[in-house]
Amino acid sequence: MALATFSVEDTTLALYCAIDDALSHAGIVAKNGKLTDRPGPAPDLDDREVLCLAVLQEVLGFESDHAYFLWLENQPCIRDLFPKLIKRQKFAERRALLTELALKLSGAFCALTGEGQPLFSSST
Repeated sequence: MALATFSVEDTTLALYCAIDDALSHAGIVAKNGKLTDRPGPAPDLDDREVLCLAVLQEVLGFESDHAYFLWLENQPCIRDLFPKLIKRQKFAERRALLTELALKLSGAFCALTGEGQPLFSSST
């Protein structure tokens, strides 16, 4: 059996769609580009995009934020998909802000696929 390979663009789009489906399943709606209630104007990079890029980093196996952002900045398809990509430090702050939500989403992913809690769940 041949293994299917996906382009970075296809992988990114699939991740975004899966995150959007999990958010819907969990009853979480983005308001003005934000998935959490917080003050301020709409962010340049939507919270769903931040989550997508955070998951992409894990999927691609980047342990270093610095190396990941160097890679992101040099990928034309990423620049096309995320034209308002934020700086590494701001991304780290936003990712940290969304950590609790990401944990909820992991449960929604499991529910969508009919699986139990993920290994990294706080309930194990």
